[in-house]
Amino acid sequence: MRCLSRSAQAAALVILLAVAGCPQPKDPPVISSIEGRRSVEARDSADYVCRATDLYPKLLTYSWSQEGGRLGWDWGDSVRWFASDSSGRGFVRVTVTDEDGLSATDSLAITVRAETTGVLFWDGAVKAGKYQAWADTVRTGYKLYGYCGSDTGDIFLLVMDDSNFTRWAAGQAASSLLQRSPWNTKDTFSVRIDAAGLHHIIIDNTRGADDYNFWLYVWKAGP
Repeated sequence: MRCLSRSAQAAALVILLAVAGCPQPKDPPVISSIEGRRSVEARDSADYVCRATDLYPKLLTYSWSQEGGRLGWDWGDSVRWFASDSSGRGFVRVTVTDEDGLSATDSLAITVRAETTGVLFWDGAVKAGKYQAWADTVRTGYKLYGYCGSDTGDIFLLVMDDSNFTRWAAGQAASSLLQRSPWNTKDTFSVRIDAAGLHHIIIDNTRGADDYNFWLYVWKAGP
């Protein structure tokens, strides 16, 4: 009687196992993508969706985690992620598991941009002996920056915290975080805020002999 070759023996064994109903090797789920924004502004949020399939129709469960920021609402195959307070990098990660306990994991890197908000866009005249002021709350580590200019006289741009502004407006000695006099020029400025609280942006014409024009663009940016 002829002996079967090793390969023929292995093939015959596989057939016998299948006929006998022995369990066959199973494949884990396949994650095709994680969909969502790859760039998010600091303190903003974004939704992410996992696209996953399994070779055989089975119930899939989803487990989300993150590095940086925090997770909010979890809807199974989708999740909401809240970015950190400052710029940098973050990740969302998902593990998909089927009914047989087989799983697959994937992650998505996210760039966190510094938060930037327009504060003030103004162009007008300030009367002689007067000032024009605006107030906004600024967080620690943020900065106020922008452009300013005047073509009619020696008028000043000041930035003060609330306590110094109160003294200055009362005619008392006060210190300013910023002072610019952009006469006949376009000036850029930037001032870092080291203590959170209310801050005042002032166009000062209290020493002016006439009404002077001034234009001002201001943004607030996070770290």
